[in-house]
Formats: sequence, structure tokens, C-alpha cells
Amino acid sequence: MKKKLVSVLLIATAAIFMLAGCQKGEVKDEKESKETITVTDFRGKDVTINYPAKRVVCLLNSGLNDIYMLGAKDAVVGIDKWTYDTEEIYNITSKLDERVADKSLPAVDGSVEKIVALKPDVVIAWSESEEIKALEEQGIKVVGVQVNNFKDVETKMNLIGQIVGKEDRAKEIIDYTNKKLDETKNIVSSIPEDKKLTSVFTWGPTDLDFAGNDSTGNTILEYSGLENAAKEVTKEHFVASMENAVKWNPESIVIWNSQEVTPETYYNDIKWKDVEGVKNKKIVQMPSAFYCDLWTVKYLNAINIVANTFYPEEMGNKNIEKEQKDLMKFLYNKEI
Repeated sequence: MKKKLVSVLLIATAAIFMLAGCQKGEVKDEKESKETITVTDFRGKDVTINYPAKRVVCLLNSGLNDIYMLGAKDAVVGIDKWTYDTEEIYNITSKLDERVADKSLPAVDGSVEKIVALKPDVVIAWSESEEIKALEEQGIKVVGVQVNNFKDVETKMNLIGQIVGKEDRAKEIIDYTNKKLDETKNIVSSIPEDKKLTSVFTWGPTDLDFAGNDSTGNTILEYSGLENAAKEVTKEHFVASMENAVKWNPESIVIWNSQEVTPETYYNDIKWKDVEGVKNKKIVQMPSAFYCDLWTVKYLNAINIVANTFYPEEMGNKNIEKEQKDLMKFLYNKEI
């Protein structure tokens, strides 16, 4: 009887160890099996890529900045020419990536041959890019991106976080962004309607290149407590007639970081002299394409600047320089 009992115990013990061994093996297999991931890009296309992607060609500067914010710099093997050709962007990006500083990170947009030669796990490109079809015909995995509003910025961050295996950091950035947005939203929502200003957002290159209501420019106005005087237009970017500009009579004007259009463009042009925003000198311009990048979560900085310009008391006369410095430290984990 004792022998039978011992035998049963030995068999049971062996079974427990075997079961434990199998469970560990399944966990290991599960980790090893996640060698690929399928993501859905802005075209609605499912793209299966290596996970995490270790060789990324990023053909949009905003996507490149997302990757830096996510802490996945080493995954980048190719970038866009604009990053090198735009002086401010190049100078600041050089502080984030030594390969940009010494120009050893190749700019490959416009050359399918150069992109293919880099053997990327994935290429991140604007959805309307003409290169996508040619790249996909060469067997290159491409993730298309389109940004028209802040929701798209969030989606882009999550998407790139999935690609480079930094989902937790992407969530951390988005949670931080939404918290800051809510703080500003609560302030501007308390401003009486009769004190809120109407506005237009000018993209340039002319003084009549405005943002319609389906655009990042419109979202900047809304979150800053301004009403888009051109909201009847649904386009992201359109050229208005002077007749409509006078009819809309915006009480303020917000200008993107344009080289062609500045506040003086409006102040010095007689045809604008009777428009409220010009007459009362309520015009502000984004001082930096990098620090106010509307296609990344750095739009927070742009909102701070605009809201603090037109509603300084309500915003508590924020120290914009400090706010910007703190934001960059959180996003890039370094002072820039």
C-alpha cells in the first residue's frame, strides 16, 4: 500500500514539474512568436512588419520627432531632406541625434533606390506620397500617415509607438498631452462668450492663405479660446478672397511660422486697415517651426503662446519660456 502511495506521489510530482515546464515554454514561445505586428495606417491599410522595427526610414519630420520622443532614435536609418535643408530644424535636431549633426544619417526621400538599399523594416511616409506605390512594388513595407487635427497627432504617436515597440511611452506622452490640454480648455471655457475673440489662422505664403475648420490651424484656435472666423470653409488650407476676409472681420490673427507672412504684412497693407484684428494690433505669429510643431504634441506650446497672448490674465500670465523648456524636457528627456 505504501509502495503504491509513493508511486502515485512520484507520478503526481513529475506531472506538476512537467506542467510547469510546459507553461514556461508557452510563455517563452509567446514572446518569441511576437516577431511581427500588424498595424493599420491612415490609409486604412493593414501592414505587417517586424516587431519591434529596428530599421525605420522616416520621411516626415514630425514622425522623426515622435521617434525621438519615444526614445527609439537608434531604430532610424533614413530621414527626409527637409530636416537638413531647414536651418532651424537642422540645428535643433542636431542636438537630438549626432548622426544628423554630422550628416551621416542619410536623407533619402525622392529616391526609391536609396530607400530600398537601406533594407528598412518599414518606411513611414505621408499617405499621399508618390513614392509609396513604387516602394510597395519593391516589396518595402510602408505605413502612410496623414495629420489634419490633434486626434490624428495622437493616432500617429500611438501608431509609431507600436512600430518601434514603445507603446507605454506613447501612452505616457498622450496622457500628459491630454492633461495639459484639459487644463487650458478649463481656463478658456470660463471666459465669457462676449470676451472671446474671432480669428483666422494664416498658413502663408500669402496673407489670405487661411485654415478651414478641418485643420490643425483651426484646432489651435479652438483650444486657445478663439473662434475661427472662416469656419464655414471645410478645407484644411484655402486661399480666401479679400472680400470674404473683410466680411469675416476677424478680431485677431494667428500666423504660422511663415517666412512670407508676418504681422507687418498686415499692418503695412492698407487693404487690411479696417479689419479689427489689424486695427487693434491683435496679431501673433508662431516663433518656431520646431517648438510649435503642429503635427506633433508640441502644438501644446503653440496653444500656450496664442492663449497667453490674447487672454493673459485668464491664463495667469504664464512664463512661456519656462513652459516651453519644461515641455521639451519631458518630451525629449533633455534640455533643448
